[in-house]
Amino acid sequence: MDSLVAANTKFCFDLFQEISQNDPQRNIFFCPLSLSAALGMVRLGARSSSADQIDKVLHFNEFSQNENEEPCPKSNTQEVVADSGVEGQERTKGALNLPAEPSGDGSGVLSCCFGRLLSKLDRIRVDYTLSIANRLYGEQGFPICPEYLDGVIQFYHTTVESIDFRKDTEKSRQQINFWVESQSQGKIKELFSKDMISNETVLVLANAVYFKAKWEKNFDIQNTIDAPFFLKENEKKTVRMMNQKGLFRIGFLEELQAQILEMRYTKGKLSMFVLLPPASSDNLKGLEELESKVTYDQIMTWTSSEKMSEEQVVVSFPQLTLEESYHLNSILQDMGIVDIFDESKADLSGISSSPNVFLSKIVHKTCLEVDEDGTEAAAASGAVGATRSKTSYETFNANRPFLFFIRHNKTQTLLFYGRVCSP
Repeated sequence: MDSLVAANTKFCFDLFQEISQNDPQRNIFFCPLSLSAALGMVRLGARSSSADQIDKVLHFNEFSQNENEEPCPKSNTQEVVADSGVEGQERTKGALNLPAEPSGDGSGVLSCCFGRLLSKLDRIRVDYTLSIANRLYGEQGFPICPEYLDGVIQFYHTTVESIDFRKDTEKSRQQINFWVESQSQGKIKELFSKDMISNETVLVLANAVYFKAKWEKNFDIQNTIDAPFFLKENEKKTVRMMNQKGLFRIGFLEELQAQILEMRYTKGKLSMFVLLPPASSDNLKGLEELESKVTYDQIMTWTSSEKMSEEQVVVSFPQLTLEESYHLNSILQDMGIVDIFDESKADLSGISSSPNVFLSKIVHKTCLEVDEDGTEAAAASGAVGATRSKTSYETFNANRPFLFFIRHNKTQTLLFYGRVCSP
């Protein structure tokens, strides 16, 4: 599973660079885990160059040879509920029959790894909300391979739904949007706009994520003030800045003159890490330099105990509400995933025996809320009271553009990655 976590992280940074190069001043927020799982689900049914391109771009081809030593999760006789907007709830009984041994093209071991990872993340959904809506919608006339259906249910915790794009385009669009909205607790609406679904659509990948969590050490709302956020020396805006003082893991990256701070969520299973470049006359340039240095190996080093230590820190951090939407077809094509979007080249024969199946759209939409909310107000008040002591404090003031990521600490999985240029 370590190889999968590494691959997902590398893909995360590659995708970030691709998104940011078109607009270096936009806020960015996406879920690399959800996207990797979505494309892993496509990879399960891809063959020949369609599979090879996904493997290369998502670094699946870098898996170590011993990944399949851990047993693949098996579903014994069980009930699987597959949502179907056309026929209601279909309940299927029986053992899933996708081979636990890796297939010849490597999709088997990949699916096993995703199955293990997603199961671990599912088990710890306490004290936070992580809603991942991830589903393939295929034109009603295309037969879906039973083995493929078994695989996506067992390993990717979702399914494939037949839908009538050709005869009832608008109803199909509304059906997909309604499902996504319900899966994201009403936070993500209109994933597909009217111009994105047509009667020529054959296969759509809907991918939406909503996240909200409570801080381990909450910010007292009485300490939130209006404060300047500096894009450049002479360009600033007023934001709602949260403030608190207490024990946090913090580090200083000497080669970049940048700071890194860990803010844990309740029970410490998840953390937000903030990478803050040094203040300068052009803070966006400083951010750009930091972005160019971020790699999988560097993140592992920067977040290690050698680089970060627990200190008394004065933390200032802006309230955030981010909602981002990405049409990924062209972005993924620029990265090297080309064939699955081309009707004449796509080989998705593992999904359907129909020769005309290709991926019409991939859309990714995310929503994040960051505020003062926490569960241990008394402990936080105590930390604020401790400011009257003689303890010296480090300062971490996120009053300029920064990078951040939210990590599941036990598996070191990056759940979200983002850039804030303007809160």
